[in-house]
Parts: sequence; structure tokens; C-alpha cells
Amino acid sequence: MQSPLLPAGAVFLAAALACPAQEPEQLTAERLLQRFERLAAEHREEVVRNVDRRLLREPAEVVQAILSRQRGDAAYASRPPRAWFEPRDHAPVAAARRLLPAGSEAHRAATRGMRPFTFLPDLHRSVDYDWGAGKAVRTGAPPTLETRFADLAHGYVPGTDHAVAGILEALDKDPDQRLLADYFEHLYADRDGRVFADITLFDAWYSGARLEMPDTDAIAFAARVLGTASFVAPIPDDLRRERLYRKVQEGFAAHREYRTLRLAMAGAFVAGAPQIDATYAPLLRRCHWLWQQCDWDPARLAARLGRAPDRAALLAEVDAAIAGSPEIVGSIQRAFLDTSTFLRQLADQELTRLGV
Repeated sequence: MQSPLLPAGAVFLAAALACPAQEPEQLTAERLLQRFERLAAEHREEVVRNVDRRLLREPAEVVQAILSRQRGDAAYASRPPRAWFEPRDHAPVAAARRLLPAGSEAHRAATRGMRPFTFLPDLHRSVDYDWGAGKAVRTGAPPTLETRFADLAHGYVPGTDHAVAGILEALDKDPDQRLLADYFEHLYADRDGRVFADITLFDAWYSGARLEMPDTDAIAFAARVLGTASFVAPIPDDLRRERLYRKVQEGFAAHREYRTLRLAMAGAFVAGAPQIDATYAPLLRRCHWLWQQCDWDPARLAARLGRAPDRAALLAEVDAAIAGSPEIVGSIQRAFLDTSTFLRQLADQELTRLGV
């Protein structure tokens, strides 16, 4: 069986074909996790260690492409605490700001319906991508035996979080978008000075909820993104303020298109059907095709994205190409699905050997 990820002749999951077929219920993530939880701690470590050792010997290019992107924790800086815009920096007359914890009733009531962009929600991340800083960072949640096994059960090759973060770092190179990313990664706040923990401006805007636009945040956008210091609080309710608000809206729309495409690209590097917000699921087949065309090289793909006049033109070009060779995308997605099944089969074999 040939890998769709590399030129013809590459070996793909030869060992997987030798694995005995299992009943579907035995290979669901939920069932595997239930069995794993029945093991003593030393046996849990044995299961994870044995699967890891087996994967190091696996010639499949899908597996090795992801495994090879792991780096030691020391290679990553720690993720900094989430920041918010302070009135003293942009609008001294505005109300002082205070952080509301995510579990508080006031936080839940004000942010009901706001949620982060759905992206690989079942993947545990000890390394993640910080859009504000533009680099991969440690999350402060080191992997455990339980999270490592859960990732296997969900079909993720070890190191998938490293791969995803590294891909995003390679693809996020637009200096204009860096300004927008930094702005929209600040925490959302209302006019009363309440700052909502874990809800970034990107999350708030993406939710489609009706948002307040405090002078602090509006003036921060003017200064940090537009490069003008001409706005002073309180901003008069006039056409100039409306134009500023419109610029913020346009900035978000541009950054949403930029970010969601790159998230879909990162998801398509590690899975055949990665969980992503339904609105953007149609991007995945285009992303698989583009990865294939760029030989699964992040630098080449970044250059390809940089040459595209705009996202709509790029997607139209890709759609035309896929229409002529639909089997390419199908083979890539099947390869990833086979890999996920293979990982669950390895986990199942180890659990069965221990009698659970």
C-alpha cells in the first residue's frame, strides 16, 4: 500500500494490515478509555510505553511525519498569561478593569453563547500555538499517561500537538495579520470594566454575539493596528467613530479568513477528518490537496499561500484541480483514517494482552 503523503513507492502502514480485525465497539475511543482506566498505574505506563516503542519502528510516512515534529519541552517558551487592554494606556477616563473568573455566574451570564473556534477539541495539548506571540508555546499542562493514551484512542499520533503548533508557526508569517492577531488575542471586556477570563476578542467576535465596544479597545485598535494616535476618550458619537468601528469589523473579518484557513491546514496535516467548526469543514479537502501539491513541506505551503492573491481565488483554483483528480484527496483521507484505526488497534492489542 502506497503512502499518499510522499512519492510513489513509500511504505504505508504495512504492520497495520497484519493487525487482526476487531469488532467496532472494541475500538471506539470511549471503550478503549474505559478499559485503560481499569489498569493499575504500572500497567498504564506499560501500555503507553509499548505503543510508543512500536510506533518508532513503524515505517508509515503518516506516522513518522508527525512523530518527527516533536521537540523537547525546553524548546518552547511558556505561554504568557492572557492580557487585556488597560484604560490607563488608551482611555484614562474609562472605568478601571477587573478580571472575572471563568466559573463565576456573572461571567457565564455575560458570555453565554460565546465559545472558541472548534479545532481538534479531543486533542490534549502540552504545546499549543499562541496567535498573539506568533509562536508555539508550552501550555503548562504536561502530558500524563492518561492524556497520552486518550490521544491514541482518538486516533492521534504522539506529538500531534507539537506538529499542529509547528505548522501554524510556519504558516503564520504575514506582518499585517500579526498586528491583527495580537489585537484579537487580548481578552474581551465590556464598558463596565469587566474582563472575561478565557474569552478573547477573537472568540467574542467569532461568536456573532452583539458586543460592546469600549473606548479602551477601540482606541487600542486605532493605535496598534491602524497606527494613529488621533482618537481620544471619550470618542464622540459621530461618523468618525462609526468608521473606526467599521475598521475593527473589517480587521476581524480579514483575520478570521486568514486564521481559519491556517487552522484547517494544520488540522489537515494530522488527520483525515479533523474536528473543526462546521462552517470551515469544506476547507479540509482543499487543504489535503494543497499539502500533497507542496510535498507536505510547511515552508513550501507557506510560500504558496503567500503567492495567492486572496483566499477566494486560491480556493477556486484548488476546487478546479480537485475536480480533475478527486482520487488524490480520497486517498489522503483514507490514509489518515487507516492510521487512526491502526493506533486504536495497537492500543487494543496492549490492553488485551493485559486482560482488559
